[in-house]
Amino acid sequence: MSEITFQETFKIRASEIDFNQQATLPAICNLLQEVAGNHARELEFDITDLQKNELTWVLHRLHVKMDSFPDWRETITIKTWPSSGDGLRAHRDFLIMGKDNNIIGRSLSYWLIMNIQSRRPARIPQKILEMAPDNTDHVLPVTDANFSELDEADYSQRFEVRQTDLDLNRHVNNVRFIEWALSCLPDDSSVNEIDIQFVAESVLGDTDIAEVKKHSANSNTQYFHHQIRRASDNKILAKAISN
Repeated sequence: MSEITFQETFKIRASEIDFNQQATLPAICNLLQEVAGNHARELEFDITDLQKNELTWVLHRLHVKMDSFPDWRETITIKTWPSSGDGLRAHRDFLIMGKDNNIIGRSLSYWLIMNIQSRRPARIPQKILEMAPDNTDHVLPVTDANFSELDEADYSQRFEVRQTDLDLNRHVNNVRFIEWALSCLPDDSSVNEIDIQFVAESVLGDTDIAEVKKHSANSNTQYFHHQIRRASDNKILAKAISN
């Protein structure tokens, strides 16, 4: 697998931390997106390569699980590699390492290729799928995305989509959805893991509503069920579970 593995180091900046002086979960997700794009560029199948054929990458689902968060000014290393897939979906794994190369987090992402004109998924070229190593375990389990829709919410917040929320595909950046989802949590909440599915696009001028419902698995364990929908037509844009 070594020949297909890529890694980068990052020093955690002040703009990426919370009041505990530790990196936030959205900050980690931004770094995952950065290293994935840089690796795809090195392999010559990043967004700019695909755009030559009216195609683009879109993130379909992201599962991130942190054992601990790096401190302000701490240097971390993120290692990534393409890791199998099928005709319509490609996986990419990540390991996040802190001091002394100890693993502090893991992530599994699910990617689609979208036709820019039709805005519909296209088949992933075989040469991309063949880059993934054979018979390699994922860092997190591959599961079906069975996120149910919320029938009622404990907390909600509205967001107007601005120019600064958009990415290269001119729709709301996936990490912005994660920020919106987490912004609805109660003030005393601490989240180390999120599994989020991106269902539909949101564009400039939309008003989106982030909603969350708190669940208790037992007296010591709680988790949150998230949903983001467009206000104008109630279209579900993203669904997630965090804990």
